Amino acid sequence: MGKVSREIVGDKVDEVIEQLNKALADEWLAYTQYLMASKLVNKKVVEQELVSIAKEELEHAEELFERIAKLNGKPVVDPKQYLEITNCGYEVPTEDVKKVLQDSIKAEGCAIRVYKKIADMTKDTDPLTYELMLHIMDEEEDHETRFETLLESM
Repeated sequence: MGKVSREIVGDKVDEVIEQLNKALADEWLAYTQYLMASKLVNKKVVEQELVSIAKEELEHAEELFERIAKLNGKPVVDPKQYLEITNCGYEVPTEDVKKVLQDSIKAEGCAIRVYKKIADMTKDTDPLTYELMLHIMDEEEDHETRFETLLESM
């Protein structure tokens, strides 16, 4: 793919690819943050949720990578660049379960806003990216709810 897809998206295609790459960085950082946090917390139910959600963040990274490539863009593959282009940042995990959950809720809220922005940007010009953003945003909302539920049970 590439040429026709780029034509359909129009003059915003480079901006869409840039935003998708920033979201890709966010997903890799979220995956790493949650996976590392799962190894530090000493509460089995929280550990299990972190591992489960980390796997879903990895799936999002794969989906974003594929979409960038289909738009004939170049996905960011250098982890050193992730912190430079991230929307949502990276919170260093600790053993403090409440802090881990609060940081995770913050990260999910940021992700929801990022995907809403890209969805708004692509709604009328790029139906495939738009649908992908809605799909990922729905899962990020689920993650936020799961983390909030865990925090409330503490």
